[in-house]
Amino acid sequence: MKKEEVKILMKQNGVKQWEVAEKMEISEFTLSRWLRKDLRGKQLERLQEAVMAVKQGKEAVSRGEAK
Repeated sequence: MKKEEVKILMKQNGVKQWEVAEKMEISEFTLSRWLRKDLRGKQLERLQEAVMAVKQGKEAVSRGEAK
């Protein structure tokens, strides 16, 4: 997936880069370095899962289902 597509994915799902990095348990700086190049394989899979998890967490909070 092209790095621009990853950034669009995060924007469309209303998640911030730091939130995704936190969910992935990596530093925001590491994620920023990853996004300098196109992602594939395990990195891309991990990132997509983190984006969806952050999105779902935000939706749960907005519905009042916070942990």
